[in-house]
Amino acid sequence: MWASGAYGYLTDYLWWYLVVASLIAHTWCFFKFVPPHRLGRLRLVIGNVLIALCLLSLAGLAAETYLRFLSVETDSYGVTLTAKRWHKAYARLNSLYCRDEEWSESKPPGRYRIAFVGDSFTYGWGIKDVRDRFTDIIQHRFDQQVPGRVEVMNVAWGGWDSQSVLGAIRDLLKPYDLDEVVLCYVPNDIETLLPVDGEADPREPHKSVYLNVESSFLVNHLYYWLFPRRLPNGLSYADWLVSGYRNPDIWAKQQRRLLDIIDLCRQRNITLRVALLPLMWPTGQGYDAAALHAQLREFFITHGVSVIDLLPTVEGQAHERLVVNRRDAHPNEFAHRLFADAIWNALDRSR
Repeated sequence: MWASGAYGYLTDYLWWYLVVASLIAHTWCFFKFVPPHRLGRLRLVIGNVLIALCLLSLAGLAAETYLRFLSVETDSYGVTLTAKRWHKAYARLNSLYCRDEEWSESKPPGRYRIAFVGDSFTYGWGIKDVRDRFTDIIQHRFDQQVPGRVEVMNVAWGGWDSQSVLGAIRDLLKPYDLDEVVLCYVPNDIETLLPVDGEADPREPHKSVYLNVESSFLVNHLYYWLFPRRLPNGLSYADWLVSGYRNPDIWAKQQRRLLDIIDLCRQRNITLRVALLPLMWPTGQGYDAAALHAQLREFFITHGVSVIDLLPTVEGQAHERLVVNRRDAHPNEFAHRLFADAIWNALDRSR
């Protein structure tokens, strides 16, 4: 009864009722026992303040109730309580902690296996129905064209970088017989190589030291809305990423990680192709998506890897039309359909 879950601790919620009841009781007692002729104008001021507090507390209780029991939406970093409830409600994981069906280690004769490996963009962060993800749309199209011949595996997790992807591919190669790997690369796959300046970590919002934002859904919502991430030197998140690609040492380290993925697939005779997924809502003065994608395309093509650049599929579209919500810059269902169309047209469908 008192334990935390998708709706938080019950005791935290009951405190709202206690505050509202106390304010209403004190307001009633004030007007009941303090007659109009006492305190003069001060009585009017105190009375108005008490009434205002009662109204604010009722509004706060209504907002707390809505956010605690009805609101289910993600944010870009999964830090809000409503985002955590979203994952409890919609993220169904298989035994390997991937948001997909169970995979059989024994591949039926004649079946072609494609593993899409990536981070939260591939995972379908903010996508309630997995059938709306680009990987599942592609699977559906294969099922219509060549039923039972092609199996699409969604191997992804929020926050994975290129090193994590390399480890995931290695783990898959042991029990599963893969034919093709599609590396779903997002520009932020480099972020774990970038320096972090003290408490200003661009990878997550700053957490409150003095305020417990986990006890109230309303306080949690307001905190992460009013106090967004503060980055060092006034950089935006996208600018911070670009600084890594422009740094020769950091870019060299990232290239080595990507070369490890390329070499691993070649050693196992697995077809590798890359899908370059763009940031959905980049901000900043120095972020040039076209130049960054050109840099990545050149690297992969130079090493003989086929590239599907998805930046052209979203160019010209309003950012608001592509993202999950105003606080979550992950691709929404519409963007996933655009990605699916572009990847589908580039895949070898003669299976």
